[in-house]
Formats: sequence, C-alpha cells, structure tokens
Amino acid sequence: MKTRAKNAIYARLRAATRPGLPRPAAATIPRRPGRGVADFETFAAVLTTLGPTFALARTPGEAQAALAGFVAANGVTTAVRWDHPDLDAVDAAATLAGAGVAVLAPEELPDRVCPSLAAVDLGVTAVTAALCATGSLILAAAPGRERGTPLVPRLHVALVAKSRLLPDLPALLDLLGQAPMPSAVNCVSGVSSTGDIEFVYVRGVHGPLAVHVIGLDWL
Repeated sequence: MKTRAKNAIYARLRAATRPGLPRPAAATIPRRPGRGVADFETFAAVLTTLGPTFALARTPGEAQAALAGFVAANGVTTAVRWDHPDLDAVDAAATLAGAGVAVLAPEELPDRVCPSLAAVDLGVTAVTAALCATGSLILAAAPGRERGTPLVPRLHVALVAKSRLLPDLPALLDLLGQAPMPSAVNCVSGVSSTGDIEFVYVRGVHGPLAVHVIGLDWL
C-alpha cells in the first residue's frame, strides 16, 4: 500500500475517533520473587539445558579463540555477520577470515536474502538482550542486522555482552518500551526443534541445528 493511501486511511480513522475518551492506565507487569538475577552463571545454567552451548570469554582474545574454535569444530567455510559494535569489540570479521571463512557483510547480501542465507554455514550476531530467567536470546532486526542471519544458516553464534543481560521478560519489556519498536524482534529459547510429526523429535526444522553463545565478560 502506498504511503498516500495509508495516510488517507489514518486521517479518516482519526476523524472518526471521538476526542476526550479516557485512556486506560499503563499495565503493570508483575514480577516473580527471586527473578532479579542477571549474571552469566544464571544465564548459562538455563541456556545449556535448552540445547545451546556456552563459552565465557574474559578478554577479546578469549572471545576470538572461542569463535575460531567453534568454526574449526563444525567445518565452517562460509558465514554471514551482523554490523554491530559487539562484533567489532572482538574483531569478529577478521577472526573468521583468519580461520579461512568467507564472510558476507550485511551490505553484500542480495535482494533475495533467505535463499542466500540457506547456503551459508554460520550466522554471527550480537543480541539486544539475553534473559537469565529463560536463557533466551533477544534478536532485534535493524539496518545491517538482517533478521534471517541467526535463523536461516545451519549454525548460529551469538556474542552476548555482560551489559546486555537482563533478569526476565518484564525487564525486556521495560527496555523495549524506551524506544520505537524494531521491524522484528525474535525471542530464541533453545535450539530449533519440533515433535509435530508422529511425535518424532527433530532439530533444525525452524532454525539452526546448533546455537553457540560466547559471553563477553568485560563488555
């Protein structure tokens, strides 16, 4: 729909709305006692029960070694990355290139993104947040941060800065409410899996076969 047509519809809706109607008070989200912890120990304990693996890096060098080790262990030859300061903090693009991986930058992706991403071994991203109560990775799309990067390739590595740890979902909603909503927000809890067909458990149907998280303890 063209912008002019949308604006015309909005104008009619505004004109038809009676002014002065009372607005409901903002909803308050109850918090469960004891859910205020936000540290890597708590996050990793929940995360790893859901299938992903975790490595804690205390320095950029340790993070680079963890990324290179995952690449070598999984036979990665191609990767696509986000444009994100947390990736720059560990020089992720150079680390991948040094490990012999051909890396696609966001601006190098073609118009038909998903077929191209399906042919790539690894997606490397940062996160908007990571929830300690559920072990969830919060992945918000933005320019240079294609929403398919963590979802379509067969493997996903997420770099999680310590400053991005949140205790729970209410804390995430508080964070998202401070700015305009992104075009897409994915909440990833565990490795993609399903048991819909004859109750047979299968991994990788709706996303990567494996997820590896590298915690950036200094960031």
